[in-house]
Amino acid sequence: MRRPPVADPAPHLHPDPATLPPVAIGDIHGRLDLLDAALAAFTGRHIVLLGDYVDRGPDSAQVIARVRELVESGRATALRGNHDQMLINATLHGHGHAIWEMNGGDTTTDSYDGDHAALLADAQWMDEHLLPHTTIGSTLYAHAMRPHPTDSDSDDHLWGRPDGETPFHPLPPGVTHSVHGHTVMRYGPVPLQLNDGTVAWFIDTGAVFSGELTALDTATWTPTTIQLPAPHHTQVTP
Repeated sequence: MRRPPVADPAPHLHPDPATLPPVAIGDIHGRLDLLDAALAAFTGRHIVLLGDYVDRGPDSAQVIARVRELVESGRATALRGNHDQMLINATLHGHGHAIWEMNGGDTTTDSYDGDHAALLADAQWMDEHLLPHTTIGSTLYAHAMRPHPTDSDSDDHLWGRPDGETPFHPLPPGVTHSVHGHTVMRYGPVPLQLNDGTVAWFIDTGAVFSGELTALDTATWTPTTIQLPAPHHTQVTP
C-alpha cells in the first residue's frame, strides 16, 4: 500500500519566489549579456530595473527589447534613468540631441542599425511605460536619488547624487529603505545609514566599464555581483 504524501511541516520556510520582495538591478547601459545573466541568477523573482538601459554599451536596442518583454509579462518594474530621458528628449521632443550623443547616444543609434522607426517606437514606449520612481512594500526605488515628497522637484530622481548637493528627501511614512543607481560606486554597492534611521542603497557599479552589474536582493539586503569574465562563461559572486 502506498503511503500518502507527507505535507511540508513548514511551508512558510519555502515561499514562492514571486511573493518575495523584489531584486533591484543597477544601470545596464547596453550590456544585454549582463542583464540576461542577472535574470538567470534570480529565476522567478520580481525585478525592479533602476534605469539607464541605453548608451555606451553595444546592445541598447536589444536591452530595450528585453525590458519591454519583462514589463509586459509582469516580471519587472522599469524605472526611468537620466540616459533614458535624454534619448526620449532627443528623439521625441527634438532637444538635447548633441548632449545625448556626447554621452553615448551614438552607440544607441548604432545598435538600431539604421532602423530609425524602431528607435522612435522604443522611445515612445519608454516615455509611456518607464516610471519616475516606485514604492514596493517598505522600499522606495528611484534611479538617482529620492524624489521630493511633493514631486515638486522633477530632477532629483533622475540627476541627483549623494555628494551633499542633492538632499536626501524624507521617505513616505512606513518606508525605511531606498535603492538607487546612477552614481558609480567604484568599490561595490554602498548602503548609507541616514540620520532619520532610514537607509539609502547605491548599487551602480559601472557595468559598462567594469563588467560588473550589481543586483540587490531586498528580501535579504544581499548584493550580488554579476560578471562575465570571458565569452559564454557566467560568474555570479555573492
